[in-house]
Amino acid sequence: MPSFVVVITGIPGVGKSTITRRAMERARVEYRLLNFGDLMFEEAVKQGLVKHRDEMRKLSLDVQKKLQLRAAEKIREIAEKEPVILDTHCTIRTPLGYLLGFPKDVIKTINPNFIVIIEAFPSEILGRRLRDLKRDRDVETEEQIKRHQDLNRAAAIVYAMYSDALIKIIENHEDKGLEEAVEELVKILDLAVGKYA
Repeated sequence: MPSFVVVITGIPGVGKSTITRRAMERARVEYRLLNFGDLMFEEAVKQGLVKHRDEMRKLSLDVQKKLQLRAAEKIREIAEKEPVILDTHCTIRTPLGYLLGFPKDVIKTINPNFIVIIEAFPSEILGRRLRDLKRDRDVETEEQIKRHQDLNRAAAIVYAMYSDALIKIIENHEDKGLEEAVEELVKILDLAVGKYA
């Protein structure tokens, strides 16, 4: 059976989790929601490499790449049986610079149909982060937030080049309303109807 994978990405504070959860409730097809980082962590624990999530960053780059590829293989196996929403980061901000979330072999293995980027104005994201007292997030300026979103777009183009995925940008603005963003994602999720009937 052909697989159907929708990668959903967006920087912290953009509303990605809320939009995804609500869209899944309304979609005509039931999706399996997977988190790329969780799959990597599960594989690292299984191999006895780590016990806690924070230890992942201390693994060598070579080991992390192998974990990424194993996670991608698992996603592919699942997607052959049921449609998948993959929650992940296009780029990861590190103290030394930005890291691509999917190396070439990983994106080719996952081979998504869509890459959905959730975006908002930097001022909106900053405001949401400041209001969310439950999360301990890095402090970023509006300019840094804008740069991170620009890099996500650039990364998505590279990922699409290796997978032939379509790129969809969904804007989640304060004045536009969350509902409109949810409906845009539902349209994409409903494209799997017929493939998994």
